Amino acid sequence: MKNDMEVYFTSPILGQIYGKVTAEGGNKYRFTGTNVLVSIELKKLETGWICEQEQWLHESQVQEIGSQIDKAEEWISAR
Repeated sequence: MKNDMEVYFTSPILGQIYGKVTAEGGNKYRFTGTNVLVSIELKKLETGWICEQEQWLHESQVQEIGSQIDKAEEWISAR
C-alpha cells in the first residue's frame, strides 16, 4: 500500500474511531486516530492480523482494521 488510507474500528464506549493507516515496511502498519488520540501498530501474519503493544484493543477491533486494509490492498492491486 503506497498511500495512507482511512479506516475505522468500533469501540463499545466511544463508537467508531476513525484514522489513517500507513504502511511502515514489511508487514507493519500504523493506525493514527483522527477523531480520537490513538496510535496503533498492527502486523499482518499468514494467520491474520495482530496488535502486540496495545493490550486494551480487542481482537475483533484488530480484525476490523485489518480486513479494511486487506480490501484496500486488493482494490489497489486490481487497478
